[in-house]
Amino acid sequence: MMLPHVIFPDGLACAYSGLRPLARDLDMVPIYCRTAYVAVMRRSWTLGNALKQWGIRRYGSTWNALVPGWDEARILRGLPRAAEPYSAHFIFGEFVAPRRVAPYHRKGARVIVSVHCSARRWDSVWLRPDGYAHADEVVLTSESQRPFVARAVPPERIRTILHGVAADYFSPPAARAPRDGKFRMFMLGDTERDHAFAARVAAKLPADKFEWRIRTVSPDNAAYAGIPCVNLLPRLTDEEMREEYRQADVLAMPMLDSAANNVILESMACGTPVLTNRVGGVPEYVAPECNVVLPDARDVDEWVEKLLELERNRGAVERMRPATRAWAEKFDWKLIAEEYRAMYRDVQARG
Repeated sequence: MMLPHVIFPDGLACAYSGLRPLARDLDMVPIYCRTAYVAVMRRSWTLGNALKQWGIRRYGSTWNALVPGWDEARILRGLPRAAEPYSAHFIFGEFVAPRRVAPYHRKGARVIVSVHCSARRWDSVWLRPDGYAHADEVVLTSESQRPFVARAVPPERIRTILHGVAADYFSPPAARAPRDGKFRMFMLGDTERDHAFAARVAAKLPADKFEWRIRTVSPDNAAYAGIPCVNLLPRLTDEEMREEYRQADVLAMPMLDSAANNVILESMACGTPVLTNRVGGVPEYVAPECNVVLPDARDVDEWVEKLLELERNRGAVERMRPATRAWAEKFDWKLIAEEYRAMYRDVQARG
């Protein structure tokens, strides 16, 4: 079987740390698609934005990163012409996905498109489904996406492969700091995080008992102004982020929606239980036996009561850590890679 050729939007691939070990384990051949309209914007914002809007209309995604014709021709030039079928995997389909699959088939490639968008934003991100409707396979990261993809894609061409985690890097610490101070929580990121709700919860927590360490983008920081128990963090290196996971008592992260979530997986891999709400793909990724999953309604008083309970029972929270880590090991990229290999074999066997 030929190695899979994987098409990344340049920059995003490097930032999306979870895919680096997958690329290593699968010996992927990467093709980086540099966003042409961004380069044009540096010279002329008007022209660059016109190219961006053209690409959005053409490819049917508001997150699209391709300039029609120009970028896709460059992707095609990077693919080999082969006598046997091989996989051309557009791993961030919201940003980079083919308009037509016939040119790829002529080179022997079978087109696979992965999608990561949560269901809540599907209709605002995917303006039209025809950007991936003719792909040979559409890969979901959560079953919560299936109803939307099934509008355009036959069920036999839809497959769910859960997201993975670099479990060798995100791992429990050799030793944790003594747990005799404030109950320490961590929250990271902005996409689909409900920071407005988190701020309402934080405002009701006693600052002498809780520290909620939060790293997000500056617009969300304003929600936490004046809340004593919140500690807003600066940009974190990978090592600092891992240490935050390891030293937190829980990852406390209310969500608006979710398909896959790197932060949740990384926290669990470090042995830190997750406190979140049952929404989107959360039930597929978060085991309630060794984490805390509250109803989707996001009731402030319920969250506050649960956090006070966890703070009073720190020993029970600490005892959850080995089971949380064991659960996360099921998502090790080394195991998830085997599902990708099986998918590539199946798609290529169709001829």
